[in-house]
Amino acid sequence: MATNGAGDGGHTVLIETDPSVDIAAVLGTIADLDVDGVQVRDIRAKERSTVTISPEKLTEVQRRTLLRAVEAGYYAEPREATLADLSAEFNVSKSAISQRLHGAEATIIRQMGEEMTHGRVLDPTMASSQGE
Repeated sequence: MATNGAGDGGHTVLIETDPSVDIAAVLGTIADLDVDGVQVRDIRAKERSTVTISPEKLTEVQRRTLLRAVEAGYYAEPREATLADLSAEFNVSKSAISQRLHGAEATIIRQMGEEMTHGRVLDPTMASSQGE
């Protein structure tokens, strides 16, 4: 942990953690300190861009299915839940679960693409020029 003077008369505290640390618990501990004016920001590699995803662009069914799939471990490595597990839980076919997840994933990926390119159409030769 390092501290240095901030421009507004306060202090900046930098806390570096292992990726496995429960950040919510760390922030909860900081909140318990009852310090006014706490601001939390991610200062990892500044060259990284931030992409905002709007969950309201998903249908309610897509949101519920996607959240449950994440909670159940469908996206874990190795996978901890299957389409069959989710279909049994939602009492719908595996095909329906697959369609819900695919629809949610496609919406999220489109949002990411639009935000990363700021709505610009990319040059189709760009992918081949990068060795893909």
